[in-house]
Amino acid sequence: MKRETIFLLFILLSVTFSQNQNPKRELRGAWIATVVNIDWPLSKDNSTEIQKQNLRNQLDSLADVGMNAIFFQIRTECDALYKSNFEPWSYWLTGKQGKAPEPFYDPLKFAIGESHKRGMELHAWFNPYRAVRDTAYYLLDESHVAVQHPEWIITSKKFKMLNPGLPEVRKHILDVMNDVLINYDIDGIHFDDYFYPYVPKISNEDSLTFLNYSRGLTNIDDWRRDNINILMKEIYEIVKSKKPYVKFGISPFGIVRNEYANTNGFNSYDIIYCDPLNWLENKIVDYVTPQVYWEIGHEKADYAKLVPWWSTVTTDRHLYIGQYSSKMAAPNYDKKKSEIGEQIRLNRSTPNVLGSVYFSAKSITRNWSGLADSMKNDWYKNIAIPPAMPWLDSVPPIKPENVHVVKTKVGLLIDWNMPNAAADGEFPNYYLVYKFNSKNEIDLNKPENIVAKILNKKTSYFNLNENDKNSIYIITSVDRLHNESEGVEINNNK
Repeated sequence: MKRETIFLLFILLSVTFSQNQNPKRELRGAWIATVVNIDWPLSKDNSTEIQKQNLRNQLDSLADVGMNAIFFQIRTECDALYKSNFEPWSYWLTGKQGKAPEPFYDPLKFAIGESHKRGMELHAWFNPYRAVRDTAYYLLDESHVAVQHPEWIITSKKFKMLNPGLPEVRKHILDVMNDVLINYDIDGIHFDDYFYPYVPKISNEDSLTFLNYSRGLTNIDDWRRDNINILMKEIYEIVKSKKPYVKFGISPFGIVRNEYANTNGFNSYDIIYCDPLNWLENKIVDYVTPQVYWEIGHEKADYAKLVPWWSTVTTDRHLYIGQYSSKMAAPNYDKKKSEIGEQIRLNRSTPNVLGSVYFSAKSITRNWSGLADSMKNDWYKNIAIPPAMPWLDSVPPIKPENVHVVKTKVGLLIDWNMPNAAADGEFPNYYLVYKFNSKNEIDLNKPENIVAKILNKKTSYFNLNENDKNSIYIITSVDRLHNESEGVEINNNK
């Protein structure tokens, strides 16, 4: 048999196998975009209570289809959807930049609490450099950085952004990020890729900055990439020094350079100065989520070429693929309706791909083209937990203690005690309950046997089928970074 035929057969077998495989460990996330009220709040004019209820509803919908991570946009254009010590309240929250919600609430704090109640991580999503997306849209508050420090700004048509080459700008971004890191119980810091203007490409707007702060570099393009890389490194170091368990990730444009994956699209390396290979090589991110926003077989940017390429360069850090569900599940999408499902299957058959993040949440919460139904009933029908990050924490929690069955008026209750702290001082963050028909079937790698994820420090699980005397239950402890303990076995007839 020819080598090409063997390779093709291997690919076909891999894809076929993966079609029915719902991994136990898989990041399943959604971006909740707040700029222009894309996802939330539904309107900047809504009352506090309506905004809160709308967010609850959206998080319910996302949890119901199996999402385990939320990427919540809290800084859209040097503003804040949280109580910031450095930047004004967002126009997209209250209809006037600088105006706090009335009655007052803190959207980020609220979103964290509601996400954690539903067993989902919350990553605080920042636009690092974008200052004003449209200068004609609304009035800036007097405290806004573009008003206070116009010398920090690069202007491109109606678009304003912070100048990445200025040390004062780096300090400001670090202060803003650190403010959130210290004051909120977030699970991650997340950046998108607005580093330099997309269109038109920057020309000589920062030439004087280059002259004053070249750091010995002679090529301005290399200097611009270095500006970004310096900030990413500083952020990673601050995060790990303050809260080592908080993850830091970036969602770069899906194409870095066209020669890498044989594409013919926007070159982010040379236009917005995006250099993810540097971040991965120097291990200054915990994950990357490339925005691979094209179809399988796309003539200029083939998803089936880009995802395998990303998998080859992301070996020591996590790779989650950003998928464009708001396009491919949209009611007016006129190409293959099976596109998203085929992309998920390709992801699962590609080494090192550990999940997906969808842009944006409304495609799921509004069930466009039955997307939520497909997630719940097929692609994500089994419970999954995010992959562990051993470079951050490899110590599992101690397994549950004193596991036993209690007979109550409403059925059987499996009860246990929270164990002591593990060697790293951590207690369980949640528990997994597995159910098997016999000892021969016990395999904790099979997600179809997970019957419950017990949250919020609860230490009990109701098994309402009192006649089920032969089933074997396994209870495990899982910590905040998703390290799992050994299981404790219990049979109903004990």
